[in-house]
Amino acid sequence: MADGVETTRLGYLGGCLVRVERPAAAVGAAVIVPPFAEEKKAAHRAVVEAARALAGAGWDTAHLDLRGTGDSALDHAEVDLSHWLDDLRALVDWQRGRYPGLPLVLIGLRLGGALAYALAREVEVAQLVLWEPVVSGSSYLRQSRQRSQLRAELTDGSSGLKEADGAFDFDGFAIGPALSATLGELDLAVGEAPRAASGVILQISGTPRIKKPLADLGERMSAAGCPTTVENVAVEAFWSAIGLVDASPVVAATLAHLPSAGNSRPPAEVQLEASLALTDGLRAEVRSFASGDQQCHGVLYRPAGTASAAAVLLHGWSGYRVGPGQLLTRGARALAAAGVAAYSFDFRGRGDSEWQVGVASLNSMIRDAARAVPLVCEWVGVEDVLLLGLCSGGEVAIGASLSDPRVTRLVLWSAPIFSGNFDFARRARRSKKMLSDYWRKLFVGDTWAKLLSGRLNWKLILRAVGGGRSAEDAGVVDKAPETAQQMKAFEAFGGKLLFIYGGNDPETAPSREFYSEFVERVGLAHTFCEVAGANHNFYALGWHEQVIGDTLTWLREG
Repeated sequence: MADGVETTRLGYLGGCLVRVERPAAAVGAAVIVPPFAEEKKAAHRAVVEAARALAGAGWDTAHLDLRGTGDSALDHAEVDLSHWLDDLRALVDWQRGRYPGLPLVLIGLRLGGALAYALAREVEVAQLVLWEPVVSGSSYLRQSRQRSQLRAELTDGSSGLKEADGAFDFDGFAIGPALSATLGELDLAVGEAPRAASGVILQISGTPRIKKPLADLGERMSAAGCPTTVENVAVEAFWSAIGLVDASPVVAATLAHLPSAGNSRPPAEVQLEASLALTDGLRAEVRSFASGDQQCHGVLYRPAGTASAAAVLLHGWSGYRVGPGQLLTRGARALAAAGVAAYSFDFRGRGDSEWQVGVASLNSMIRDAARAVPLVCEWVGVEDVLLLGLCSGGEVAIGASLSDPRVTRLVLWSAPIFSGNFDFARRARRSKKMLSDYWRKLFVGDTWAKLLSGRLNWKLILRAVGGGRSAEDAGVVDKAPETAQQMKAFEAFGGKLLFIYGGNDPETAPSREFYSEFVERVGLAHTFCEVAGANHNFYALGWHEQVIGDTLTWLREG
C-alpha cells in the first residue's frame, strides 16, 4: 500500500475488464467512464492516475474496458450503445453493492461523459462529473468520420471495412451500423435531465472562455434540479495528445467539488473473475508480476488447446498494452487462435502498472520484458518464446532478446533504429511528415472552423511538428545503451527476425536500411514486409489484417 491506496486490482465483471483502486478507508465509491477509440488509448494512463488519486482521497474507484474495447469481450463491430450502458449499469450496481449507504459518484471523459450522463438519467448518483463531455453524438461521429477520411487521404489507405448504413473504419476501430446509429441519437441537449444531486462540468482547454454547448448544458442541468458548476481547467487535451500529459489539475478540480466526506468504512473486498471465456475456446486471463519493487499488470490469452509457443507483446513508448486501434489486443487474440499463448502487459510507469511516468525508461522497459519471459514460460508450460514489439517496443525486444535462451524469434512492427535517446534525425523525419499532414489539413473546412473559434490545440500541433516523443525522457537517468553498444551485443542473438513497416511511415526507409545492413552483415535469418500506404501505427482495419496475417504466415513457415 502507498499513500493509503492499495495495489490495483484487475478482474472481469460480466464481459468487462475492471480495474479497482481501494482506499485505506472509504468515504464513497466512484466509477470512471472512459472515452472512445484512440482517445481511450491516449487518456488511459491519466484515467489510471485519476483513479489512484481519488482512492487516495477515500473514494473506492473503478473503471473498465467496455465490451468491444480493450481486453473485454466481443469485437468493436459487434457492440452498440445498449451494450455499453448495460456494462455501466452492472459496474455501478457492483460498486453500490460494495458500499451501501455511501455516496456514489459517476465521472465520464469525452464520449464517456455522454454515456455517464445517459446512465444518470435512470440511475440516481450523488454527483455527476463530466470531463470535456461530448454533447452531441451525431456531431462527434461526423467529426470522427471526417478525421478517418482525412487520414485515408493522407496515407492512401484502405480500411478493409465495407462502409454501409453508417458503418466506417475509425483509425482501426470498426464502427458498425448499430453503434453508428445509437451513438448518432445520443444528445445531452434533449430528453430527461440526470438524476444527480449535483453536477460538475470541467472544460479542459487552454482557452478559459466556456464553450456555449457546455455552458448551456450546465444551465439545463441546474434548471432541472441538479445544481451544476461549470469551469475551465487549463490542461492540454490529454485524450488527443502525443505522449503523456499530467492531468492532475483535472483531478484536483474534481476533488474540490466532490461531496463532503461523511461516514467512512474499511474498503470492501474486490470480487472479480480472474479470467474470461472468449470465442473458439480462447481465454483471457489477468496476470501480474513484480519487476523491481513495482507490479506490472497484463492479460494472458490462452489458446483452446495446448500452446505450441508463447509470445510476449511489448507496446510503444507512451502507449499501453492494447496498442493503437487495439492492434496489440487483436494480435494477441490472433496468436492465441493460432495456438500461441500471448501475454500483453504494461511496462512500469505505463498503462495499469505501478511507478511514476517520468521514472520509466527504455532500460526499465527492457528489464520488465526480460522478467516477463520466464514467468510466461512457467504459466504456459512452453520453452519457445517470441517477443513482439511495436514501435519502441521493438527496441525493447532487441534489448531483451538475450535475456533468456528460450527467446528464439523477434517480431518487430514499425521498429525504429535502436537508440537509448530519441535522436535528432528521427525527430526531423517526423517533423517533416507532420508539417505535410497539417498543411493538407488546412484545406479541410473543420480546421478553419476551429481556427476561427480559437479551438485549435496549438501546443499539441507544435509538439507533433516538433517530432512527437521529443525530449520526454530527457530527465530520465536510467537510459538504454547507445546504438552501437546495443547492436554489438545483439549480434549474439541466434534467432529469427520479422520486420514489418508501413509504406507511408517516415521511419521506414532509414530503419529498414539500418536493420538490413545489420542482419546481412551478421548473418541473421530475417524477413522484411511492408504494408503499402500504411502509417506508423497501422491505423486501419485492412492494415491490421495484413500486419497480423503476415506475422502468422511467417510463424507458420518458420
